Amino acid sequence: MILLTALPRTGKTTAIKKIIDSLGRKNCGGFYTKEIRENGERVGFEIITLSGKRGILAHVNIQSEYKISRYGVNLNEFERLCLNELKQVMANDKLKYLIIDEIGPMQLFSEEFKELLYELLNTSKIVLGTIFYLSHDWLDKFKKEINVNLIEITLENRDKIPLEIIEMVTKEDSVFQKKIVKAKKYLNEIDRFVINENKTIIYSEHGVRTVECKDDEFFCDCEYFNENGTCSHIISVINRMI
Repeated sequence: MILLTALPRTGKTTAIKKIIDSLGRKNCGGFYTKEIRENGERVGFEIITLSGKRGILAHVNIQSEYKISRYGVNLNEFERLCLNELKQVMANDKLKYLIIDEIGPMQLFSEEFKELLYELLNTSKIVLGTIFYLSHDWLDKFKKEINVNLIEITLENRDKIPLEIIEMVTKEDSVFQKKIVKAKKYLNEIDRFVINENKTIIYSEHGVRTVECKDDEFFCDCEYFNENGTCSHIISVINRMI
């Protein structure tokens, strides 16, 4: 289990989303969270599962017995969406990667979630997630589990971490490793990229490729993407983004 941790607003959710898109969403299952903003102010957090479901994790307008700061936590919604998603991923042999963003005080109101996390320490799937940075009794103990690889994101390393983790978890896949090498080559040759709104044209080694972002998901017109849900072109585009 590889868990990213960082001070607030350092970029751990951005990093995990880059990892998901670089590995290919079709190969991943789980969930991530997204801030809900109104008039520039954060008012809550949304749950987004990789199977396409959405819900509210917490909001300033939710009346709940479970509260973190000014946010009422929607525990029933979290358990309905996220626990079901994680169980389905565990049972699906086609999904290589299980994503959890995040493991934090809001999620830990669920005893079933905590039990499931300990089950996931021994799963054969690769578990990638984020975890609360500050000290917390339960989390401090979990971070020290032998099967937890804790990686801290800082302002200095946050742009490098996603690609390093992708390399780490795909080290047994020689073909994919070659795609990473090619993506790194493209990253060092910025003249290959032409950006046009939500599309990026890449002058690759084998022709002109187009990477497009639709509804927060990346697509490429190359053959490798059609078969694998990711490619060197997408990896290079994602890792150019700040």
